[in-house]
Order: sequence, then C-alpha cells, then structure tokens
Amino acid sequence: MATTATPAATSTATTSEKKKPVFVKVESLKPGTHGHNLTVKVVESNTVKATGGGGRGGRVSASLNSRAPPRISECLIGDETGSILFTARNEQVDLMKPGATVILRNAKIDMFKGSMRLAVDKWGRVEITEPADIAVNDQNNLSLVEYELVNVDE
Repeated sequence: MATTATPAATSTATTSEKKKPVFVKVESLKPGTHGHNLTVKVVESNTVKATGGGGRGGRVSASLNSRAPPRISECLIGDETGSILFTARNEQVDLMKPGATVILRNAKIDMFKGSMRLAVDKWGRVEITEPADIAVNDQNNLSLVEYELVNVDE
C-alpha cells in the first residue's frame, strides 16, 4: 500500500495576513499594559544624566567596558486627550525632538517611583512621521498620577 502526503503547510502560509495596528489615545493608557500604538507630539525632551559606566563592582577596565554609557532622555509627549513621560533610550533620543510628531509602535507602560512612564524596547519601534496639528493636552498628565501596589486578600 502506498500513501501519499498532502502538503497542508502551504494552505496556512497563504491565508495568514498581518493585523492592522490599532492606535490608542494617551488617556486610555493603564499601568502594567503593553502593545500600545500611538501617534503623539513631543512637547519637551530632557536628557537624564547617565549613571554607572564604571564597570561591575566599581572596577574600571577600558578593555572590558568599551561600550558607551546608555543615553537616556525623559520626553513629555501627548495628544489631544492627555500627556505622559516617555523614556527614550540611545538612538530614540535623537528622534525625540520638541515639536516632532512620532509614531510609537508596541510601546509599554513602565512604573517608576509609583508613576507611569511610556517606553519602547527592542520589540517596538519609534518612527518620525509628517508633522500633525496635535494640540497636546498637558492638563491631563498621566505621569503625575501616583499609583500604589495594593495586595487584595480573598
């Protein structure tokens, strides 16, 4: 008896299509969430002093620690619904200039000292787009809201 194999893998490869990104507004961001796509305007950008750089354990070794310290910038970004602080790292710092309109893809919410910060890691993307007429609502700054982790007893 001879059996014939039918190629089932070809039918699934042709039917898989990419999902269209769902863009959200700043006011809908919540702590501990990820996968956000936003179009925002940069209001201001402040470089944060790089810490460390001395190697591990305080030993300084030029051959082992040849990488430059990470560049970090805290940027106030927002749209017409609200604003939030965005932590820009390394190459992202150059893109986040005040007045620029950017698209953040796969952004996540990090918690820093009880307040929300938006960040894009290696799985996300920061893109410059055409300037948009976005009137940023700086009265609704989500980074000024302080959250507290509460354990709920059941």
